[in-house]
Amino acid sequence: MTDDAVKLLASHHIHAYGSDELAKFEKRMVQYFEREYARWRGNRNAPEAYGASSFEGDLVDKATYARSIDHYNKDLRIYQAFLDQEYLAYSMAYYGATARSDGGIDELTLEQAQKEKYRLIASRAGIQDGQNILDIGCGYGGLVKYLLQTYSDITVTGINPSTTQSEYVRTATGFDSAHFRLIQRSFDDPSSNSLAHNSFDRIISIGALEHFSNLDLLFQYQRQLLKPGGKCLHHLIVSADTIPRFLNADDTLISEYFPGGHIWPYSEPARHNSHLAFTESWFINGINYWKTLDEWHKRFWAAIDTLYPEHLSIRDVESWNKYFSLSKTMFYPNHGQSYGVGHYLYEKK
Repeated sequence: MTDDAVKLLASHHIHAYGSDELAKFEKRMVQYFEREYARWRGNRNAPEAYGASSFEGDLVDKATYARSIDHYNKDLRIYQAFLDQEYLAYSMAYYGATARSDGGIDELTLEQAQKEKYRLIASRAGIQDGQNILDIGCGYGGLVKYLLQTYSDITVTGINPSTTQSEYVRTATGFDSAHFRLIQRSFDDPSSNSLAHNSFDRIISIGALEHFSNLDLLFQYQRQLLKPGGKCLHHLIVSADTIPRFLNADDTLISEYFPGGHIWPYSEPARHNSHLAFTESWFINGINYWKTLDEWHKRFWAAIDTLYPEHLSIRDVESWNKYFSLSKTMFYPNHGQSYGVGHYLYEKK
């Protein structure tokens, strides 16, 4: 990035990655979230105690769902500037960080850590050759690409409501049509789309369940799609404790980016045990997501000359800069033990 671009943006109070001004802002935000997490530490109340429920209502918030998809339909060149170059994975990479150790956090590249995330998910889901897989919210096809590279005899269906992401998947290399099918639409009642009942060995979602309001209905639909003995594994952002404001994104600053979204407490998905049998869950330390977002933030600014002003306005740069900083500082407090990612495994008996 050129000094001229940095100075111009700084004159609009938009400070670059690595600047003292941005570091001070992020430090204040970390302190804010530390206080908020401490306030609710140990809170095990169900969301219903705060007027929220993952058992009722529409599958998604119909008033905000279309706007939430807008975030994924922004110019592809923006995402290509900061995401990993192998998978374009727009979700947490797995660096091996825990509450006790950073693991190999500074040894792995973003590309390597995203591959580690997919390896971990495939292992926990028990994915094997010969299976038929459904990827809910397949994004730019990162998991699909990993599976097709790793298994020689596997069939994957990806479903995605984003026009931009779907167009990329259709034209990119690495998606063998003999083993992959893309459905561009929202995931809803299987009876209204081309997904056949009792047809999938595994259902995977990565960063999708935050957009669903009625998880009970979601699991009911998944039960219809899974073969007997089939399993699903979901990867989603969670808080260790129940934090009332996070139950609805509209009560937080993150609503600017993901209106209608939800951050459920880690214990919430396991309550959904009627349609599918809950088997196991894992909490992944939030430092893994902090490192992912920090790398995205760094790459974004490294490419700022190619993005601004041709593809991003000053307001756009400010919005993305705030997004990276806000998201990073949510995962950092308490060394990642308060806010992270949950993996949840279910089986159709």
